[in-house]
Amino acid sequence: MRLATAADVLRIVGWIEELRDAVNGPIPVDRAHTANTVARLIASPDGFVAVTGGGFIAGCLTPTLINPGLIAQEIGWFSKDKTGLQLLRAFEEWATERGAMLIQLSTGADGLDLSRLGYRLTERAWVKQ
Repeated sequence: MRLATAADVLRIVGWIEELRDAVNGPIPVDRAHTANTVARLIASPDGFVAVTGGGFIAGCLTPTLINPGLIAQEIGWFSKDKTGLQLLRAFEEWATERGAMLIQLSTGADGLDLSRLGYRLTERAWVKQ
């Protein structure tokens, strides 16, 4: 596991396409937009992107609507080489070092139960096309 660089952007975009398919995402991946977003996260002091041989995690620090304190918000997480937990732990460490009030993750509708790792379900996302 290592921090991503600009050289990783296109590979991450490919994984994001795989992630979209894996969770039956409702909108197509716009490769140019996705590549720009990943590149901005890599360059930002408030962004985090890490990669392994077969996966990535990406997130950022952001305030919420109800509190100016920062949360670490995961915005993409995918692994096909069984390094998902390693990526998550790196994200958690980064968030903790930066004083995040909490860490927010998302999974697919049939995704992982993260309660065994200390997370609790607080919201569900519903989409309509």
